Amino acid sequence: PVLFRQNLLPHHRSGETFRAYPTYDLACPIVDSIEGVTHALRTTEYNDRDEQYQWIQSALGLRRVRIHAFARMNFINTVLSKRKLTWFVENGHVTGWDDARFPTVRGVIRRGMNLDALRAFICSQ
Repeated sequence: PVLFRQNLLPHHRSGETFRAYPTYDLACPIVDSIEGVTHALRTTEYNDRDEQYQWIQSALGLRRVRIHAFARMNFINTVLSKRKLTWFVENGHVTGWDDARFPTVRGVIRRGMNLDALRAFICSQ
């Protein structure tokens, strides 16, 4: 598996400081563990990478994150991209990741959805 990518051109922010950048497959198990994620909810397209995810955490002596796979769900008129949702949080348009308008687990629970009902809905998809 590819864990780093090399780019010899200057980066638009860091210039020539770095020449190698970690891929998603290397960064996610590290960041998830360090940031305190307890359960990584991943679409089934990542099933073949689960063993690698867990191996990286074990090899680096990091706390293990449980992986739960689910089929991709499509929502109409709903932004689901973490990158796009981050913009709303960072610019103060919402109170945080638990804002009731957000399509996050914390957001829909704050809106009043029961956790068991949400789990049942996700598992039924």
